[in-house]
Amino acid sequence: MSKAQQQLRDINLDICPYGDMEIVLTTSIIHATYRVSSHQLCLGSPVFRVMLEANGPRRHQSSSSTASDAHSSLFQLKAAKEHDPTALATVLYLLHGRVEEIPESITFDNLLEIAIICDYYDCAATIRPWDETWMAPHRCLTSKPGYESWLFIAWVFGNQDVFGEMTKYFSRIGVMVDWEFGVIVAGKVKRLDIHLPQVIIGMTMPNYTNDLC
Repeated sequence: MSKAQQQLRDINLDICPYGDMEIVLTTSIIHATYRVSSHQLCLGSPVFRVMLEANGPRRHQSSSSTASDAHSSLFQLKAAKEHDPTALATVLYLLHGRVEEIPESITFDNLLEIAIICDYYDCAATIRPWDETWMAPHRCLTSKPGYESWLFIAWVFGNQDVFGEMTKYFSRIGVMVDWEFGVIVAGKVKRLDIHLPQVIIGMTMPNYTNDLC
């Protein structure tokens, strides 16, 4: 094991203590393992359902060489390394109905990370009404510099009022430089299209096209 690997901080969370699988998230500083229920994941996320139908816990256990192997090791699914560990835990707790583990308020940055995960697994509808509770304290920040990610958050959670405000806002200040969508901050272009689907960029910048011809 390398020195870098030895310095990884290990985190183990029993999202579902009797779950039949684990989600593993490894970043440059953390190795997190979340024990979960494949049934709950499939109920709350069509993306998880597709991923698990092809190679899920049951298939994994049936291919084990012995009965003891089937019980000693759980099927593991790797999470995208870009996911924030705390945000992923929050989403997984919600998918399992563990509301006692859910914070009543979160930072704007954590709200963005949760939105990224909900978009990735197509499970935003499952976490309502917590999304509204979390968004409310940050509602006054929609037009302030540094909070441009509100556009993506509002789109993921279906907040039409904020999304409408943000599209109007970006139609005034948004720019396209070298085929990158963003805003000018301190004389530099701050990219905003990292997580945004092309359809949203098109709604925000009506004249935008990604066709170089």
